[in-house]
Amino acid sequence: MVARHGKDMTVITCGGMADIPGAVSFAPVGRFTIPEYPEITLSYPPFLDMLTHCFEQEYDCILAATPGPVGLAALAISRILKLPFHGTYHTAFPEYVGAFTEDATLEDGCWRYMSWFYDQMQVIYAPSEATKFELADRGIDPEKIVTYPRGVDTERFHPEKRNGFYQQYAIQNRTKLLYVGRVSREKGLDTLTDAFIKATKIRDSLQLVIVGEGPYLKEMQQRLKGLPVTFTGALKGESLAQAYASADLFVFPSATDTFGNVVLEAQASGLPVIVTDKGGPCENIIPNETGLIFPADDTDALLRAIVHMIDTPERIEYMGKRARSHVKTRTFDATFLKTWEIFGSNVAA
Repeated sequence: MVARHGKDMTVITCGGMADIPGAVSFAPVGRFTIPEYPEITLSYPPFLDMLTHCFEQEYDCILAATPGPVGLAALAISRILKLPFHGTYHTAFPEYVGAFTEDATLEDGCWRYMSWFYDQMQVIYAPSEATKFELADRGIDPEKIVTYPRGVDTERFHPEKRNGFYQQYAIQNRTKLLYVGRVSREKGLDTLTDAFIKATKIRDSLQLVIVGEGPYLKEMQQRLKGLPVTFTGALKGESLAQAYASADLFVFPSATDTFGNVVLEAQASGLPVIVTDKGGPCENIIPNETGLIFPADDTDALLRAIVHMIDTPERIEYMGKRARSHVKTRTFDATFLKTWEIFGSNVAA
């Protein structure tokens, strides 16, 4: 996309993305993984090699997309080369630490580090107003924080992808509630599990579909054993697009997401959505038009929202059409150009 629009940007990584045009990948000098996220590997970059590269390329600005080792290297390089240092905050690591450990001290320690790291920047890009307010509450100068738009692949995620996708799972004549994402406790899946158990006692036409994998999977399967639930595992590409479009209602109970890409993907696929009142996802819907908002961690409120929707198929159909209309202009190209304009204006400032 950078090349297509004639923009000049280099993505610097450590141990990944080497096959992506415009990316420069350095071999790591060390690695470690996060226990609750074994699929995520943090790499220690070869600092002097990265410094030499940045010096030779004469970049105008350095933007860090991670507070990890590569982000720390970016901070040091920006100081040495006297370059503007900007960054994006898009993952709520402190909240995840708190959810995993139930240790307020560790969560606070993580916030202290994040506040220090992001306070070194001249500009911080946040994906939602909720994230902006959270960072400001943690002591970061709100004047530094700028929200930026994010888009969705409106061609891949489209109502026309609706087909008989769920026949392979022997799901027929049921209203399908869909969740897509990491299957972990911090995503609010305890609340969804409790609400669905209650829902099946008063409505017999429901089917819950969970797309994804994660550390809560086995416990969730055990809690929902014997109920109409399908666990597909992780899906990608056309299979994921068909899973969205072939469902009826999207439920995303997370209160920790800074944005929630899946909420845009669901709406692009023609699904009304149910989200919490915390974090970025609720900013991506039109309340009572493209979806419903319920208080985070409130099982009964989520139950009422689900029943309210499924009891009126006409409402699901109307909201699904409105959802598609709401996001169809938020294409990757449109949001990329808008984001580039925002980045450029702040570099020049």
